Amino acid sequence: MNQLNSSFKIADLIAKRLNGKLSLEEGHFLDEWKYENKENLDLYHKLSKNPETNYFKNEEQLEEVKKEEIWHKINTNLQEKKTRRIRTEFLKYAASIIVIGISTFFLINSIPEKPTNRIAHISPGKNQALLMRDKGETIILDEFVKLKEDGLEINNTEGHLVYKNDNKTSTQEKITYNSIIIPKGGEYNLTLSDGTKIWLNSNSKLRYPTKFSGKERLVELEGEAFFDVSKNKDFPFVVKMNDFQIKVLGTSFNVNAYNDEKEIITTLVEGRVEVKDQLRNQKETLLPNEQFCINKHNGDFKKTHVDTEIYTAWKNGRLVFQNERLEDIMIRLSRWYNVEVFFLNNESKNLRFTGDLTRYEDFNNVLEMIGFTNKVKFSIKNRSVLIEKLN
Repeated sequence: MNQLNSSFKIADLIAKRLNGKLSLEEGHFLDEWKYENKENLDLYHKLSKNPETNYFKNEEQLEEVKKEEIWHKINTNLQEKKTRRIRTEFLKYAASIIVIGISTFFLINSIPEKPTNRIAHISPGKNQALLMRDKGETIILDEFVKLKEDGLEINNTEGHLVYKNDNKTSTQEKITYNSIIIPKGGEYNLTLSDGTKIWLNSNSKLRYPTKFSGKERLVELEGEAFFDVSKNKDFPFVVKMNDFQIKVLGTSFNVNAYNDEKEIITTLVEGRVEVKDQLRNQKETLLPNEQFCINKHNGDFKKTHVDTEIYTAWKNGRLVFQNERLEDIMIRLSRWYNVEVFFLNNESKNLRFTGDLTRYEDFNNVLEMIGFTNKVKFSIKNRSVLIEKLN
């Protein structure tokens, strides 16, 4: 099999894996290729990211490979009127887009690179998000948006999406849900219809009702968010994360609940919250300046007294590390700067660092500050970061 045919075969297998249609034999073939060498593993991770984030980058990729016909179909959906709403028909092209994007990436990467001394410039994250409405309509929140629903106004401006009751009587009986998706390299603010304010960190998703009803105000979180909950003693606010939930009446707290991490971490700034593991029927109450960490796999937990500023500084534009492992630091940085991180030796993962940086620093500046300790060396190629411990 020549290189071109092999590239398209790998592209097709990755697309099948993303769509859940990969056979056992094909899976073995793809895994053998993936672990054949570091370059393959690096490329695999780049190309198999969450398809939701492709909304934010397909335009650039497709222009580069001059796929005018397919781009026209997608662009029709992306730019409907001036709100740039994306209809659900976009999903019909998802598989072909993935194959084209992956195959093109192979073709581009098969061309020998010219030697260069230029250091890759990687900018920090910014305000960017995707709003998915109840009926499947999707809106990229990159410009002013003003919508009206039954008894509700929805406005978006300058990185802040606001739901506001318009004081009109609602005729809607069914609860409708929206979701806001924050890609890697993004952040966004949200105000719910009850006045609750939420700061969402990169690579996060929140599902919530456009209007609250019933006995509680329930939202579902993947990723990290800071909540400033509007007080209502008769209407508790509940944050659900699979089998875990946090119940409050009115308070401020941070939740770190990324799917690829083994713990859910709740940090209480003010008020009082109840953290509950529904699967094992265990719960714990937190007071201000307390943090609760629970292992999602075995239910082990610990409650400690912490400096909450360390865990909430991100919403105020800062990156704070307090004697933190380099592996954990780089996980946070990879989400914010949208990069892939590879450790060339395990020893470097456990090195510890302390620092307080602005969240909007150029990525190279952040690495220089860490590397100034002379403990590690960083190498950057495209959006991949290689880390090795110095002797």
